[in-house]
Amino acid sequence: MIILPDIHGRECWRKPVEENLGKEHILFLGDYLDPYDYEYIYPREAYEMFVDIMELKKAHPSEITLLLGNHDLHYVDELLAGGRKDYIRADKIKEKLENYSDLFDMAKTMKAGGKSFLFTHAGIKWGWIKFNKELFDGVGTEDIADYLNALWHVKSKRPQLLKALAQVSVSRWGRYAYGSPVWNGIDDMDDNYEDIPGWYQIFGHSQQENDPVIDEHFACLDCRRAFRLNELIGKIEEL
Repeated sequence: MIILPDIHGRECWRKPVEENLGKEHILFLGDYLDPYDYEYIYPREAYEMFVDIMELKKAHPSEITLLLGNHDLHYVDELLAGGRKDYIRADKIKEKLENYSDLFDMAKTMKAGGKSFLFTHAGIKWGWIKFNKELFDGVGTEDIADYLNALWHVKSKRPQLLKALAQVSVSRWGRYAYGSPVWNGIDDMDDNYEDIPGWYQIFGHSQQENDPVIDEHFACLDCRRAFRLNELIGKIEEL
């Protein structure tokens, strides 16, 4: 599997996709839009790249997974409002995300090297699941990814999901003890408290200066380049 963390209009995904599409599964961790000002990428360029990625998914539906991040979902619902939003193209982006919602997921799992991997944009804590017990009633640890995806794909359930996804932890200026899987900061995941049993989590969202943070419980890969999850040994490798 090729893992592509937060894009934000960057070109870093193109070469890994060109070289590996059809050979390995391609997984985007979300946040396609809202570039950083200091990187001199215009919002229009990020939008055009977002459309390119969507078209790629349409052409190769089973070979590519597109997860959603907070910088995508805040175009769908103001509850998730965040910074750097492209207000000029906001309506067009919302229309695409709603009309082509089937192209996107909230989570993905994979087994490799005898380990079980759980992918989201920002990581999940079991405490967040328990806090939203009415939404996740009866959902076990093995079912979390499938259930999150079902909540997104069933339109009548989506408002409840978006409300829960809008929860931001105190570590990221919010008011909740547990952040959602599109808002968790790396500090929320680093304490190893309320981890989801049985899963090694891989996520982006918390941009690192240079190198990824990879420990025994999780990997935060948000550092502007692609990675490979070696299926045979279950190890993350930089491309």
